[in-house]
Amino acid sequence: MSPTPIVALAVLAAQQDSVRRDSLPRDTVFQLSEVVVTATRSAPVLRIEQPTVVTVKVPTPSDRALGRVAADLLRDLAGVHVQQTSAGQGAVVLRGLVGNQVLLLVDGVPLNNGTFRDGPGQYLATIDPESVERVEVVRGPASVLYGSDAQGGVVNMLTTSFPGAGRGLHMAATATSATRGGRARLAGGLAGTTWRLGAGISAATAGDQTAGGNLGRQTPTGFDALGLDAKFSLDAGAQHKLTVAAQHFRMRDVPRYDRYVDFRAPAPGADVEHVFDPQARQLVYARHRYEPGKQALTTLEATASLAIQREGRGQIRRLGSGLPDSVREHVRDDVYTPGLSVVGTSFAHVANRLAKITWGGEAYRDRLTSSGYTEVLATGARTTLLRSTTTGTVPSGRFPDGSSGIRTGLFLSAESEVVPRIRVTTGGRWSWFRNEAEVGLGFGGRVVGTSSDLTGQLGIVSELAQDWRLAVRVAEGFRAPNLYDLTNVGPVPGGIQLPNPTALPERSLSVEAGLRYAGPSAGLDIEVYRSTIDDFIDRTLGVFNADTLFNGARVFQGLNVGTAWQRGIEAEALWRGSSIELRGTLLYTHGEQELAPGVREPMSKIPPLNGSGRLKWTAPIGPWVEYVLRWATAQDRLSARDLRDTRIPPGGTPGYAAHGIRAGMELGPDVMLTGGVDNLANALYRDHGSGVDNPGRHVWVGLSWTADF
Repeated sequence: MSPTPIVALAVLAAQQDSVRRDSLPRDTVFQLSEVVVTATRSAPVLRIEQPTVVTVKVPTPSDRALGRVAADLLRDLAGVHVQQTSAGQGAVVLRGLVGNQVLLLVDGVPLNNGTFRDGPGQYLATIDPESVERVEVVRGPASVLYGSDAQGGVVNMLTTSFPGAGRGLHMAATATSATRGGRARLAGGLAGTTWRLGAGISAATAGDQTAGGNLGRQTPTGFDALGLDAKFSLDAGAQHKLTVAAQHFRMRDVPRYDRYVDFRAPAPGADVEHVFDPQARQLVYARHRYEPGKQALTTLEATASLAIQREGRGQIRRLGSGLPDSVREHVRDDVYTPGLSVVGTSFAHVANRLAKITWGGEAYRDRLTSSGYTEVLATGARTTLLRSTTTGTVPSGRFPDGSSGIRTGLFLSAESEVVPRIRVTTGGRWSWFRNEAEVGLGFGGRVVGTSSDLTGQLGIVSELAQDWRLAVRVAEGFRAPNLYDLTNVGPVPGGIQLPNPTALPERSLSVEAGLRYAGPSAGLDIEVYRSTIDDFIDRTLGVFNADTLFNGARVFQGLNVGTAWQRGIEAEALWRGSSIELRGTLLYTHGEQELAPGVREPMSKIPPLNGSGRLKWTAPIGPWVEYVLRWATAQDRLSARDLRDTRIPPGGTPGYAAHGIRAGMELGPDVMLTGGVDNLANALYRDHGSGVDNPGRHVWVGLSWTADF
């Protein structure tokens, strides 16, 4: 008996997708009929057939030339809002959620750890944009497959180190007048009958970023970066494949610009100096895929990984007099996260129907090494930062040294065509977490936090016609308090954040529906959703040791403030003729939260109504020209947290429209030249919640060469 109709469908779809993409111009992105993996954690399936909402992007040469950090690769994607506190940082907002409420993956390995903040952070910027081959974004809760942090969704950055099909070489270089900087990439690869080996190196430098209008250069916003990566794959027989990869990306002297200026220069900010050095990430993983192709066990994939996040901060505060403090504080926090993930697929007959079963589990352990010191600027004298505990003192950066966390989970998901043209997906997960830290006697002593949850989802996809689908999904989300929630001590806008060791898990319920069309030359995807988060954790006014002040600063804590609600519309459309391509996106998000019974306010950092449009013409012989529009309306629905945030001007973030012209052509069979002028009107604008203005009118150029030998 053959148990593989679903597998055959997935393989056929993947083959058709590969043929279709190879036939498109080299600077084209086709996003509405893609094969996706992140939404299933198993075999590739057509995006249109999934109840989960997915956005896919294969970065083009022009995307890479324009992108300063990896977060820039996500701009203009349906359902995605990008925020940047500084030019060397970047965060993604999905369905009004950001930070530790959005799960970030690199090649399927979690980037999130116990120190991820509740607001925008630098984490995406630690991924080398030159090594990213493909981006898959799951919008909406994905906690059944991925566990905690996936309440807003999942961003999976899929990388490659293989420049060609066989022995290959790839070189690329970009330059932009926006920062008077650029980036370069060199990668090479070798291949045998059953193996492939690739390696690459990337380097970037960026000066201070020039804004539009008359603002000029935003000082300081420059940074330097270096990336190294390597990947080896081996087909050990027909049923076994081994992949081993290593990645290193380090950014130096990355300033947090919003701490230098109060909204826009020349108004002074809270700090005279606030620099991340290093801002770095390392990842090593080994992945074994076994494909016996049997009904009881179709595939089995195991991944062992070690992820390391390194963060150092140097800070000199500005005194009330406006003069710099006489002391510099430096802290260093490194997080080591070994992990193991196992995912399998099987098939089973349920009520005379064949069901595909995806099952598995994972375990990750965070271990922090943390230290810090203060330095008297006049003398260079240093004092080590320590926290007192019942057994002595421990070193302390932003977190106490030796803090640890454990994340585990088991999941099962089933998919079947219950009746002709109706496919049902359902599943559940059990998750368990434990965090432990010696916060210090002055901050609550030893903290041990444990939590667990059962999470479920149900999705239905109905085939209305050959190219039309209606998708409906009900999904639960879950986020366990992490070490940041339970133990962090540090300055925040308006005061100081102190630990809340009694924080409870967040739990959410989302209902969403989507209408999708994927035809031979056009596509349409319209999604509507409503989500409710109970025990929502938000940074708000708190009380510590029966006092609202701590060392003269107002106390803030991550508290379970009550319930939060989000609703919204996400849409994208694409049409392609023989030489013309049109694409547009639209994003609307509305968020509210309950501070007390009957007392509501807007959620923090909710994006305004925004969207993008592209009109592209491609000549028969290959050159192309594209007009690009990015726009947003004003966002004046602000929370109390927004009103304290110096990144947001009084009254809210103004709307904008930014126009650009881009072009490209193949100089030869293996050489691509791209360039353009962005922000043609030199508009002064920023994305809502960002601490830095987007580049003013600027010229950019990119050149890439890939060859097989």
